[in-house]
Amino acid sequence: MGRTGDVKMSHILVADVGGTKLATALFNQYQQILIKREVPSDVSTREALFHCLIDSFEMLCMEKKLSFNEVSKVCIGVPGIVDVQKGLAVYQNNIPWSDFPICERLTEFFPHAQIMMDNDVHMATWGEYNARGFRKETMVYITLSTGISCCTIVHGEFLRGTGLAGEIGFNIVGQAGETLEESVAGPALEKLGRTLLGNSNIRLKDMMELYYKGDPIMEKVLQQIIYCMEKQLHQMILMLDPHCIVLGGGFFNHQPKIIELIKDVIQQRLLNTPFEGKEQIIESSIHKGETGLYGAALK
Repeated sequence: MGRTGDVKMSHILVADVGGTKLATALFNQYQQILIKREVPSDVSTREALFHCLIDSFEMLCMEKKLSFNEVSKVCIGVPGIVDVQKGLAVYQNNIPWSDFPICERLTEFFPHAQIMMDNDVHMATWGEYNARGFRKETMVYITLSTGISCCTIVHGEFLRGTGLAGEIGFNIVGQAGETLEESVAGPALEKLGRTLLGNSNIRLKDMMELYYKGDPIMEKVLQQIIYCMEKQLHQMILMLDPHCIVLGGGFFNHQPKIIELIKDVIQQRLLNTPFEGKEQIIESSIHKGETGLYGAALK
């Protein structure tokens, strides 16, 4: 990567690694984003994905005429189960990095930089927490896209449990044992919509357009997510009484009206209880699709 020697190390490289896309960004020492890239994730092999990451970092640095030696920190968000202390991507269902020593491998390219990694939802949560200027508050971040999960921060510390805290997708919400993920995640909504509309090819994006035009079938589909999310958020409010609950991820980032409808239902649920008015703590994401990148830069 070009120049070597005694250089000022002041830049931060971050990545949000997903099964479909790989987002990377370069930040300055003030945690201000300078440039970002988004490319398809090469998940053919573990090495292919790793080199896809390195190539993207190289492109960012080349565009800003930087060498890897001028990078002071590299921080990566990966899906699934991680071992933060060992720098391992332990298990994922959408990328081929099971037991992959991501921090060790990155050290080969950035021997003088601080190398960090964490679960991608934790990174996004940290981004939203800091965006609100929180330091000691309790905040829950929920991401809904092809799956659903959450992360909780209390007094500036993540609640990790024994490693699986926040996997709310496994929560049972249906009479027949349906899970939250099976009921409200993108693929589930798309499947239900296709069945009710009698169209096996329609995409969720097009379904939402029908919904906003007043289509009665799509109103029924969206009632499912409103009903299930209202129950989930109601439980969180009663259990944690947090300062803020952020609804993010691909679905909520593009559907702010659904957030308002969920809040309306929760408002009615909390009337005449000690928690009346708590629906106002539910907010949309500030950084939207970039929140994981900002969280990584601030780690």
